[in-house]
Order: sequence, then C-alpha cells, then structure tokens
Amino acid sequence: MGPLGLGPSLSLMLLFLRTIALITVCSQYLVNIEVPCFRYSKSNGGCKKIGFPIFKLFPVILAIILIWIICIILTAAGVFEENSGARTDARISVLEKAAWFRFPYPCQWGIPTVSTASVFGMLSGVLASMVESVGDYYACARLAGAPPPPTHAINRGIGIEGIGCIIAGLWGSGNGTTSYSENIGAIGITKVGSRRVIQFGAIIMFLFSIIGKFGALFVTIPDPIIGGVFLVMFGLITAVGISNLQYVNMNSSRNLFIVGFSLFFGISLPYWVRKHPGYIDTSK
Repeated sequence: MGPLGLGPSLSLMLLFLRTIALITVCSQYLVNIEVPCFRYSKSNGGCKKIGFPIFKLFPVILAIILIWIICIILTAAGVFEENSGARTDARISVLEKAAWFRFPYPCQWGIPTVSTASVFGMLSGVLASMVESVGDYYACARLAGAPPPPTHAINRGIGIEGIGCIIAGLWGSGNGTTSYSENIGAIGITKVGSRRVIQFGAIIMFLFSIIGKFGALFVTIPDPIIGGVFLVMFGLITAVGISNLQYVNMNSSRNLFIVGFSLFFGISLPYWVRKHPGYIDTSK
C-alpha cells in the first residue's frame, strides 16, 4: 500500500481507536469524577452545590459528540478525501432533503402484501431473533443485578416483540422489533438499568420520530464512530455471555463440546461463506 492509500486508512483507524479510547476512559477511569453544578431546592433554602456524574452516565454520548466535532473540523479543513467514510458531509444530502416534520401513519406505503416466500424468509429471521432475545433477557438481568427472568416473563417479552413486529409491518418501517444488544451493553457501561429511564426514552423517541431532520442528523455520523461504538458494545455483550459459564460445570465433556462447537462454528462459518460465495444461493 502506497502513501496515497495509507493516509486515508490511517485517519479512519485513528478515529476508530479514539472513539474506543474515549468510551474506555469515560466509563472505566472517570466514573468517580463528578462535574460540579447547582440545584435549586426550596426545602433547603436556595441553591445547593452538587456533583453530577456525567462521565458515568453518558460515556458513549460524550465520545460520539467529541469525535463527531473532530470529524467536522477535519472535514472543513479538507483533511479527508471526498469519498472518505469519516467525512461528515458524505451523507449531508439526506439531512437536506429530510422534511422538518413528518407524521407516520399505518399503511403509508400501501397495503402490506403477503407471500409464501416472504413469510418463510421472515420466519427464519424471527426464530433467530427469538433465540437472541432470550439471551439478551438473561444478559440484561445480569448486568442490572436482577435475578434471572422466569419463563413467564420471557414469554411476555417475546409476545410483545411479536406485537411490535405487527405494528412495524403496518407502519411500513421495513424492519421488525426485537431486543437490541447494544442497549444491554449500554447498561454495563453506564450502570443505569432503571425501567423508568427506558420509559422516558420511549417518550422522547415518540416525540422526535415526527421531526425528520433529527433522525436524518444521525445518518451523518461518520462510519469510524459507529464502528468504535459497536466494538465496545458487542465486546461487552460477548463478555457477559461468557461470564455465564461460571454457573456451568466445565468438567463435563458434554458442556465442553457445546461451548467449543458453538464458538468455533460461529467464527468459522462466516469465513467459509466469504471464501465460497457460490455454494449458498438464495436467488433474487
């Protein structure tokens, strides 16, 4: 690789690593540092100085904002090439074309169609999502310090996800509804597992869903930032999954076979598919 190709690659890698470094520093080393601020309380007779644990609560958001600002400065200075994934104006047309306000409604793209091929195709995705969701429920309970979820709670969760998929199909969102592993990773980083936080977050999402510019703004986040956040989140989820093995008898040959085969098969199958793209053909 020559200097012409090495420069853009290094810049993308540096942004990727800086995102990881900022999340690591904020979530692991600055958690006990509180930013001084003031709160007014009538019962205490006026303003009171308190400490706000901003690094503990918002490590991911702080890392995204700081690296995003750096990308904006470097983009304005002309450091990145025109087709670089680190440029903040690479997808600026999406933000320009987005409407300020847009109210989604059922069947906005027409009446949903149903076919045998689409049903079986989505069924495979739904079954895989159900298996993932069960693992997510246990990982979420573990990170939140709650006991393992009982069977009836898991059934209710899967049922709600099914209702969400039906609503998503009526609204034509193009995707189903399932548990999001990155949010579980956020619990491990921020140490916030309150259901009240999720409820307020849902209200905020409802409100901002009608503001088209707000959603389009997140499309302009550079790719290295997304990659750095995903690496931290999925890494934490992987560690939580492995930590559950402490409750398993690893002296059993059956358990060793299940763990070893699952890990090696999951790592080797994607590599095999990339090397043999014509063996599995699902047609168009």
